[in-house]
Amino acid sequence: MAYRVAAASTDGIVINQHFGHADKFHIVEISPDDGTYKFLETRNVTPCCQCGDHELSAFDAVLEQLKDVQAVLVSRIGDGASDYLEQHGVTAYQAPYVLKSVLEKIIKDKLWEVDKWQFHTKN
Repeated sequence: MAYRVAAASTDGIVINQHFGHADKFHIVEISPDDGTYKFLETRNVTPCCQCGDHELSAFDAVLEQLKDVQAVLVSRIGDGASDYLEQHGVTAYQAPYVLKSVLEKIIKDKLWEVDKWQFHTKN
């Protein structure tokens, strides 16, 4: 079994994008069995925040692009967006740090168990 996370990052190195402003997410697969992770792909999305306006259809479009992930890693996220993601089975982490360090912490602390990620993907 494996878990997938989506990191909002302009460069794939640092988590430096606000959820609503992100135009791409780097998808990483975590293997809890051996404590490893690997980069899978970068997915382009249309940012769901347009000049402070939010529409559910924009959130839904981003969620559709991230439908196979259990968590998102972002530099910032508003309470409304975070709640909406949680209602749809995606855990949001506000973690404006180096992606590698955050992934290592997720694995070390087994956050998929602590935060009860809602589902897993198959390898």
